[in-house]
Amino acid sequence: MAEAPTTDDDDLDDSESDFGPPFTAKTFGGAFVWARGESYTCTVLRVKEGENVVVSTQGRRDMVVMLTGGRGVLEVDDGKDVDRVELMPAAPVTISPDRSYRLLAMTEVELFTVYAPLG
Repeated sequence: MAEAPTTDDDDLDDSESDFGPPFTAKTFGGAFVWARGESYTCTVLRVKEGENVVVSTQGRRDMVVMLTGGRGVLEVDDGKDVDRVELMPAAPVTISPDRSYRLLAMTEVELFTVYAPLG
């Protein structure tokens, strides 16, 4: 059974990470910011097989995610129903702030995220 979901910004001690630099250790795997400007942030998330991660929209807008490796399912909760969509490589998915999202890693997953900060 999978553990309780974590968020994509939960840090972990780097000594416990399976991923080295430039990744920052996270409870679900690793992450790093590969580009940042005044109006955008781009990150790469690596999620270990079997982990489930809440895709945070807090403080973010115009968010898009794209699977670049592995197999993952994106759960989308609109408050009434939960849809499960298997992510396809190189197929961007727009993340709406009025819904909740969770990534379920069926294998080790690499996911790119791009978003603009609120404000």
